[in-house]
Amino acid sequence: MVTGSTSGIGEGIARLLASEGAPVVVSGRRVELGEQVAREIREAGGEARFGRCDVLVPDDCAALIEFAVSTFGGLHAVVHNAGLPERGTVLTHTLEHWHRIMDTNVTAAFLLAKAAVPVMQARGGGSIVHIGSAHTVIPKRNLAAYCASRGALLMLTRQMAVEYMEDRIRVNIVNPGWVDTPGERALLARLGHPLDLMDKAAAANPFGRLLGPLDIAYMVTYLVSDESALVTGAAFDVHHENPRMT
Repeated sequence: MVTGSTSGIGEGIARLLASEGAPVVVSGRRVELGEQVAREIREAGGEARFGRCDVLVPDDCAALIEFAVSTFGGLHAVVHNAGLPERGTVLTHTLEHWHRIMDTNVTAAFLLAKAAVPVMQARGGGSIVHIGSAHTVIPKRNLAAYCASRGALLMLTRQMAVEYMEDRIRVNIVNPGWVDTPGERALLARLGHPLDLMDKAAAANPFGRLLGPLDIAYMVTYLVSDESALVTGAAFDVHHENPRMT
Protein backbone atom coordinates (compact mmCIF):
# COMPACT_ATOMS: atom_id res chain seq x y z
CA MET A 1 0.00 0.00 0.00
CA VAL A 2 1.51 3.31 -1.13
CA THR A 3 0.16 6.67 0.01
CA GLY A 4 0.39 9.65 -2.31
CA SER A 5 0.73 7.35 -5.32
CA THR A 6 -1.54 9.10 -7.81
CA SER A 7 1.50 10.89 -9.27
CA GLY A 8 5.21 11.60 -8.84
CA ILE A 9 7.40 9.52 -6.53
CA GLY A 10 4.50 7.49 -5.15
CA GLU A 11 3.26 6.60 -8.61
CA GLY A 12 6.75 5.45 -9.57
CA ILE A 13 6.93 3.28 -6.46
CA ALA A 14 3.52 1.72 -7.09
CA ARG A 15 4.31 0.95 -10.71
CA LEU A 16 7.67 -0.66 -9.95
CA LEU A 17 6.32 -2.75 -7.08
CA ALA A 18 3.53 -4.01 -9.32
CA SER A 19 5.99 -4.84 -12.10
CA GLU A 20 7.91 -6.96 -9.58
CA GLY A 21 4.77 -8.98 -8.84
CA ALA A 22 3.38 -7.24 -5.76
CA PRO A 23 -0.38 -6.56 -5.56
CA VAL A 24 -0.53 -2.82 -4.93
CA VAL A 25 -3.03 -0.44 -3.38
CA VAL A 26 -2.67 2.94 -5.05
CA SER A 27 -3.95 5.73 -2.81
CA GLY A 28 -4.44 9.46 -2.67
CA ARG A 29 -7.14 12.11 -2.74
CA ARG A 30 -7.44 12.44 -6.53
CA VAL A 31 -9.80 9.65 -7.52
CA GLU A 32 -9.57 10.05 -11.30
CA LEU A 33 -5.77 10.01 -11.32
CA GLY A 34 -5.61 7.14 -8.85
CA GLU A 35 -8.03 5.01 -10.83
CA GLN A 36 -6.02 5.73 -13.96
CA VAL A 37 -2.73 4.65 -12.37
CA ALA A 38 -4.29 1.45 -11.05
CA ARG A 39 -5.90 0.71 -14.41
CA GLU A 40 -2.65 1.24 -16.29
CA ILE A 41 -0.84 -1.08 -13.87
CA ARG A 42 -3.44 -3.79 -14.55
CA GLU A 43 -3.21 -3.22 -18.30
CA ALA A 44 0.55 -3.74 -18.03
CA GLY A 45 -0.04 -7.12 -16.37
CA GLY A 46 0.19 -6.05 -12.72
CA GLU A 47 -2.34 -6.20 -9.92
CA ALA A 48 -3.56 -2.93 -8.45
CA ARG A 49 -6.61 -1.28 -6.96
CA PHE A 50 -7.22 2.32 -5.95
CA GLY A 51 -8.29 3.33 -2.46
CA ARG A 52 -9.07 6.98 -1.82
CA CYS A 53 -7.41 8.37 1.29
CA ASP A 54 -6.83 11.79 2.76
CA VAL A 55 -4.00 11.14 5.22
CA LEU A 56 -5.15 14.13 7.30
CA VAL A 57 -8.32 12.19 8.19
CA PRO A 58 -7.79 9.46 10.82
CA ASP A 59 -10.75 7.39 9.64
CA ASP A 60 -9.42 7.48 6.08
CA CYS A 61 -6.06 6.08 7.20
CA ALA A 62 -7.69 3.24 9.10
CA ALA A 63 -10.08 2.52 6.24
CA LEU A 64 -7.21 2.38 3.74
CA ILE A 65 -5.50 -0.39 5.72
CA GLU A 66 -8.81 -2.25 5.94
CA PHE A 67 -9.26 -1.83 2.18
CA ALA A 68 -5.83 -3.32 1.49
CA VAL A 69 -6.56 -6.33 3.70
CA SER A 70 -10.04 -6.95 2.33
CA THR A 71 -8.91 -6.50 -1.29
CA PHE A 72 -5.77 -8.63 -1.24
CA GLY A 73 -6.24 -10.81 1.84
CA GLY A 74 -3.39 -9.32 3.86
CA LEU A 75 -0.85 -6.56 4.18
CA HIS A 76 2.87 -7.01 3.65
CA ALA A 77 4.09 -3.44 3.31
CA VAL A 78 3.07 0.17 3.88
CA VAL A 79 4.91 2.94 2.06
CA HIS A 80 4.05 6.37 3.45
CA ASN A 81 5.00 8.70 0.61
CA ALA A 82 2.41 11.47 0.97
CA GLY A 83 4.14 14.68 1.96
CA LEU A 84 3.64 18.43 2.04
CA PRO A 85 6.63 20.71 1.28
CA GLU A 86 5.09 24.11 2.02
CA ARG A 87 7.56 26.97 2.40
CA GLY A 88 7.77 29.16 5.46
CA THR A 89 9.72 30.26 8.54
CA VAL A 90 8.73 30.35 12.20
CA LEU A 91 7.67 33.94 11.54
CA THR A 92 5.72 33.41 8.33
CA HIS A 93 4.09 30.05 9.06
CA THR A 94 0.64 30.27 10.54
CA LEU A 95 -0.31 27.73 13.17
CA GLU A 96 -2.67 26.22 10.61
CA HIS A 97 0.20 25.76 8.14
CA TRP A 98 2.37 24.21 10.85
CA HIS A 99 -0.29 21.69 11.86
CA ARG A 100 -1.10 20.78 8.26
CA ILE A 101 2.53 20.03 7.43
CA MET A 102 3.15 18.10 10.64
CA ASP A 103 -0.09 16.15 10.25
CA THR A 104 0.65 15.21 6.65
CA ASN A 105 4.29 14.30 7.11
CA VAL A 106 4.32 12.80 10.62
CA THR A 107 0.88 12.25 12.14
CA ALA A 108 -0.31 10.36 9.07
CA ALA A 109 2.59 7.91 9.50
CA PHE A 110 1.46 7.38 13.10
CA LEU A 111 -2.17 6.83 12.04
CA LEU A 112 -1.25 4.39 9.28
CA ALA A 113 1.03 2.43 11.61
CA LYS A 114 -1.66 2.32 14.28
CA ALA A 115 -3.89 0.43 11.84
CA ALA A 116 -1.20 -1.54 10.01
CA VAL A 117 0.95 -2.86 12.85
CA PRO A 118 -1.71 -5.18 14.35
CA VAL A 119 -2.30 -6.67 10.89
CA MET A 120 1.43 -7.24 10.42
CA GLN A 121 1.78 -8.68 13.92
CA ALA A 122 -0.95 -11.20 13.11
CA ARG A 123 0.73 -12.26 9.85
CA GLY A 124 4.16 -12.58 11.45
CA GLY A 125 5.88 -9.48 10.11
CA GLY A 126 5.96 -6.81 7.46
CA SER A 127 7.75 -3.74 6.19
CA ILE A 128 6.97 -0.05 6.72
CA VAL A 129 8.86 2.46 4.60
CA HIS A 130 8.63 6.19 5.19
CA ILE A 131 9.60 8.57 2.39
CA GLY A 132 11.36 11.50 4.00
CA SER A 133 13.70 14.04 2.44
CA ALA A 134 17.30 15.15 2.37
CA HIS A 135 15.98 17.81 4.76
CA THR A 136 15.47 15.10 7.35
CA VAL A 137 19.05 15.94 8.38
CA ILE A 138 20.02 18.94 6.19
CA PRO A 139 18.44 22.27 7.24
CA LYS A 140 17.23 24.66 4.57
CA ARG A 141 16.00 28.23 4.73
CA ASN A 142 12.28 28.86 4.35
CA LEU A 143 11.38 25.25 5.22
CA ALA A 144 10.90 25.46 8.99
CA ALA A 145 7.91 23.16 9.44
CA TYR A 146 9.00 20.86 6.65
CA CYS A 147 12.47 20.30 8.13
CA ALA A 148 10.97 19.80 11.59
CA SER A 149 8.45 17.27 10.30
CA ARG A 150 11.11 15.29 8.43
CA GLY A 151 13.34 15.16 11.49
CA ALA A 152 10.40 13.92 13.56
CA LEU A 153 9.63 11.24 10.97
CA LEU A 154 13.21 9.97 11.17
CA MET A 155 12.99 9.50 14.92
CA LEU A 156 9.53 7.91 14.66
CA THR A 157 11.01 5.47 12.15
CA ARG A 158 13.84 4.49 14.46
CA GLN A 159 11.59 4.21 17.51
CA MET A 160 9.13 1.96 15.70
CA ALA A 161 11.98 -0.21 14.44
CA VAL A 162 13.04 -0.85 18.04
CA GLU A 163 9.47 -1.26 19.28
CA TYR A 164 8.40 -3.90 16.77
CA MET A 165 11.62 -5.78 16.05
CA GLU A 166 10.42 -8.90 17.87
CA ASP A 167 7.30 -8.85 15.68
CA ARG A 168 9.54 -8.96 12.59
CA ILE A 169 8.12 -5.63 11.45
CA ARG A 170 10.88 -3.64 9.79
CA VAL A 171 10.65 0.15 9.65
CA ASN A 172 13.00 2.22 7.47
CA ILE A 173 13.12 5.67 5.87
CA VAL A 174 14.28 6.79 2.42
CA ASN A 175 15.48 10.40 2.13
CA PRO A 176 15.48 11.64 -1.48
CA GLY A 177 17.25 14.72 -2.72
CA TRP A 178 15.73 16.89 -5.44
CA VAL A 179 13.40 14.74 -7.52
CA ASP A 180 12.17 15.82 -10.95
CA THR A 181 8.40 15.31 -10.90
CA PRO A 182 5.48 17.18 -12.48
CA GLY A 183 4.42 18.25 -9.00
CA GLU A 184 7.82 19.74 -8.19
CA ARG A 185 7.88 21.66 -11.48
CA ALA A 186 4.38 22.98 -10.83
CA LEU A 187 5.38 24.09 -7.33
CA LEU A 188 8.42 25.96 -8.61
CA ALA A 189 6.27 27.66 -11.24
CA ARG A 190 3.78 28.78 -8.57
CA LEU A 191 6.68 30.22 -6.59
CA GLY A 192 7.70 32.28 -9.62
CA HIS A 193 10.87 30.44 -10.61
CA PRO A 194 11.95 30.10 -14.26
CA LEU A 195 10.36 27.15 -16.04
CA ASP A 196 13.79 25.77 -16.97
CA LEU A 197 15.18 25.86 -13.42
CA MET A 198 15.18 22.08 -13.02
CA ASP A 199 16.61 21.54 -16.50
CA LYS A 200 19.52 23.84 -15.70
CA ALA A 201 20.05 22.09 -12.36
CA ALA A 202 20.08 18.72 -14.15
CA ALA A 203 22.64 19.96 -16.68
CA ALA A 204 24.87 21.18 -13.86
CA ASN A 205 24.59 17.91 -11.95
CA PRO A 206 27.74 15.73 -12.16
CA PHE A 207 25.51 12.82 -13.18
CA GLY A 208 23.81 14.86 -15.88
CA ARG A 209 20.34 14.61 -14.39
CA LEU A 210 18.29 14.99 -11.23
CA LEU A 211 16.70 12.10 -9.39
CA GLY A 212 13.56 10.59 -10.88
CA PRO A 213 10.76 8.62 -9.20
CA LEU A 214 12.31 5.30 -10.24
CA ASP A 215 15.52 6.10 -8.35
CA ILE A 216 13.47 6.17 -5.17
CA ALA A 217 11.27 3.26 -6.21
CA TYR A 218 14.25 0.92 -6.58
CA MET A 219 15.31 1.59 -3.00
CA VAL A 220 11.77 1.09 -1.71
CA THR A 221 11.46 -2.18 -3.62
CA TYR A 222 14.56 -3.45 -1.85
CA LEU A 223 13.21 -2.41 1.55
CA VAL A 224 9.85 -4.15 1.15
CA SER A 225 11.43 -7.32 -0.25
CA ASP A 226 12.92 -10.26 1.65
CA GLU A 227 16.34 -9.18 0.38
CA SER A 228 16.35 -6.61 3.20
CA ALA A 229 15.15 -9.09 5.82
CA LEU A 230 17.54 -7.84 8.51
CA VAL A 231 17.40 -4.14 7.67
CA THR A 232 15.42 -2.01 10.12
CA GLY A 233 15.72 1.41 11.70
CA ALA A 234 17.90 2.55 8.79
CA ALA A 235 17.90 5.83 6.88
CA PHE A 236 18.85 5.67 3.20
CA ASP A 237 19.96 8.99 1.74
CA VAL A 238 19.37 9.00 -2.00
CA HIS A 239 21.19 12.11 -3.18
CA HIS A 240 24.72 12.85 -4.31
CA GLU A 241 25.26 16.08 -2.40
CA ASN A 242 23.43 18.72 -0.38
CA PRO A 243 20.39 19.24 -2.59
CA ARG A 244 19.73 22.58 -4.23
CA MET A 245 16.10 22.70 -3.22
CA THR A 246 14.39 26.06 -3.64
